[in-house]
Amino acid sequence: MKFSWDQNVMVRPKLVVTAEDLTSVEATSQKWREEGFEVSYLPFDRSREEYAHAIEHLCDPLPLGENYAIVAFGEAATAVLDIAQKPVWKLCALIAYYPTEVPAPPTGFPNHHNVLVHLASSQHLVPKCRHYIYPEVQPGFAEENLDKFDKVSTNLAWSRTLAALRKGFEMEVDLERIWENHTELEFVTKDADATMATMIAEPYVNHIPTMTGGIGYKDLHRFYRDYFIPGNPPSMKMKLISRTVGTDRVVDELLVSFKHTQAIPWMLPGIEPTNKSVEVALVAIVCIRGGKLYHEHIYWDQASVLVQTGLLDPKVVPGQNGKGRLPVVDGAGARKVLDESSVRSNELLSEW
Repeated sequence: MKFSWDQNVMVRPKLVVTAEDLTSVEATSQKWREEGFEVSYLPFDRSREEYAHAIEHLCDPLPLGENYAIVAFGEAATAVLDIAQKPVWKLCALIAYYPTEVPAPPTGFPNHHNVLVHLASSQHLVPKCRHYIYPEVQPGFAEENLDKFDKVSTNLAWSRTLAALRKGFEMEVDLERIWENHTELEFVTKDADATMATMIAEPYVNHIPTMTGGIGYKDLHRFYRDYFIPGNPPSMKMKLISRTVGTDRVVDELLVSFKHTQAIPWMLPGIEPTNKSVEVALVAIVCIRGGKLYHEHIYWDQASVLVQTGLLDPKVVPGQNGKGRLPVVDGAGARKVLDESSVRSNELLSEW
């Protein structure tokens, strides 16, 4: 089904979050609400029989044609996996975070349950279903109020969980439209206020080579308004080479070209115009949450930019007494992205 983040939509995908300590999953539950899910809690604070009875009756209030999904943590995940060895009416997805045990049904879990298990590497469990093992973490890594919380593993698990839920509910989400609307406001409309309106309340942007951007609304708004939007020369062009659309992010591979006729604070901070022409490959990794941009990680080859602007001489190698050259290239590297055979490979390998 086509999905909209409009909060006025009457029918929203039903998600049940269950854990021993519901306060530990409140932050995650709020993120699910922002993604458009109707979230309810099922505490794991009763006997296994009573808990199983509650699970089996989650479908009772649902009208014909509606399903629900479960995201379970810890001991609750263990219990739900045990129950889900047999078909559970209207359960379209089951996500289990670090269960203490994982059953191995002889014929596997029912296909329509879309079971996904997240495990800490310390658990040494191998489920007979789709699962991911997160290195160097302990059970509890996805709960922000615990000292075992691990941000990187949590974010990876989040993306995989979101993919499983959207598959279970057959949700179609147009992330490209959201990203393209944002870039149009940046580069065409050039409106900092409108650009910020496409982002969450506290977003961040990180241009990796120069560490320019901003964390939080105030700093990022200032960056867009005073540095990024006015800091692009009229000659700047961005050619899309490839695009990868994931569950909650878009990855663009771009060819950026411009003549350095004005200061470009985000790419060449503190550098006066050199009037040099530049071509460089750039990769933008854009995360989208709840229909708005959450963050951007932007990468490019800064050494190539410095070579082309005359700020770095590849023939000057410190400590080499005039011998050799730095392993960096000029705009040829970007042109080779467009056409892999346009420039010979391995020119920097003296023995090639």
